[in-house]
Formats: sequence, structure tokens, C-alpha cells
Amino acid sequence: MNDAIDELVARSKDHPELRAFYEFHKAHPEVLDFLVGEIQLRIEKGFPAFSHRSLWEYARWKLQMEHGPGQTYLMNDHAGVLYGRAITILHPEFNGRAEFRTANADWIFGTEIEPMPEKRPKNYARRLQWADGTALENGWRPTQPHVINHAANRRPDVHPRD
Repeated sequence: MNDAIDELVARSKDHPELRAFYEFHKAHPEVLDFLVGEIQLRIEKGFPAFSHRSLWEYARWKLQMEHGPGQTYLMNDHAGVLYGRAITILHPEFNGRAEFRTANADWIFGTEIEPMPEKRPKNYARRLQWADGTALENGWRPTQPHVINHAANRRPDVHPRD
């Protein structure tokens, strides 16, 4: 059964980084779920913004701790940039909450960072948009939206979330 990432990859430009990202996602779908879940938790706790890079490093730490030293898998930095774009495409409600830098991932996914406004508002993060200038939420949408697999067997967090 196809999921939102299958659809996103199918519409994207073929590239070795995209293929590696896709293979990693198919082997470890819990990474996408973890990242999205942590962003949702942060927003629910009242934080207006987050960093894809910080979250990627945190996910490396947490997921490796959950799986233990015998089951370590590599989370390539190049994939982190693709995950940031993919998460924002699949969850446009996160758009504008994290800063983006120009990356090859934009060419791969057909996105770009919106132009800088003349007067930058306080706490402003440039939004991701489709390469034709269309807002993410008004452009392509997957037929199967990404939904976190809450049935995943995750151990309780050693650090309380309260």
C-alpha cells in the first residue's frame, strides 16, 4: 500500500539522495513518525517554532537509545534536509515555524523558499512554497495523508513529557 512518502517520491526528481532517503524511510518509517510527533508535541506545549536540524539530532539520540547499541542505524545528514522538506510538504501546518536554507532538496521536491519580504516581521521564518510560487497548502497534496502510526511499539520515554 502506498503512503504519502511513496506519492511524494514518485512526483519528485530522481536523485541519489532521494533514493537513499526513500530506502531509509521504507526501512525505518518510525523516523518520520517520531519527527512529526515531536513537532506536534512542541506546538501543543506552546512553542511557536522548531529547528529541523535540532530535531534531526535529537531523533538520532532518542531512536538509537530506544533501539540499543545492537540495532543502531545511520541517519545521514543529507536525509535530514529531505525529511525537513518532506515533513513540511506533508504537514503544511508546520510551514513558517522553522527556518529553511537553500538546498538541493528544493530542486528534488520542486519547492523553493519564499522571497524575503522588504520588512521582516519579528520571529519571522521564511516559508517553503512550490517552485511555481504556489503556497504548499494550495498545491499538490498526497491522496493518502501522513498519519503517525500510534500503534508502533515504543518504550516509555525516560524523560517525562509533562
